[in-house]
Amino acid sequence: MNNDLHSYLIDRDLERDMNIFFNHAFGVGDKKRLYGMALAEIGYYVAPASKGHHLARRGGLLRHSVNVTQKLVALTDALHVYWPRPESPYLVGMLHDLVKCRCYRAVTGAAQDEAPSWEYMQPEYPGHGACSVAIAAELGIPLMREEIAAITFHMGPWGVGKEYSEQEMRAAMKAFAPQIIATHTADWYAAEVDESEV
Repeated sequence: MNNDLHSYLIDRDLERDMNIFFNHAFGVGDKKRLYGMALAEIGYYVAPASKGHHLARRGGLLRHSVNVTQKLVALTDALHVYWPRPESPYLVGMLHDLVKCRCYRAVTGAAQDEAPSWEYMQPEYPGHGACSVAIAAELGIPLMREEIAAITFHMGPWGVGKEYSEQEMRAAMKAFAPQIIATHTADWYAAEVDESEV
């Protein structure tokens, strides 16, 4: 298979999966269109997933979000994770890294066919999970307690001392361990296995 055909198939699968997941998250009507446009305005479809670790390219955030959602839905089913509503794992997976729309700016490679490098900009809220929850609120996307906790603490133990304290993590785990563990595992697996460049 040549590279152009391979890229086309990957992009087509990505668009298909994104639409399926957004249908589950937002429904198929005006709400999906409204939130889709709001996400486009903040750069959700073009932002990278990281500065240099995984999917550090245009559209990387969308690919990463789809990968995480696939894993989170599978883990939810396999581990019988309770969520307050059927759309919860789809919302959490697709929105867990919204902050990346604001904290990376392309500094080179402005042409469509050039790979940009990315500059990190400190977001206005501390913690990238908490900032993602705040951005969802700004966009008018309502989240429930379990969804907020899963997004806020999706870095799991790696966020302790950087995004939240150990005491905050323990309190969240006491209340929402299945949702946090499933989200953290889905995110970790997507970044380190699905998206690994090694």
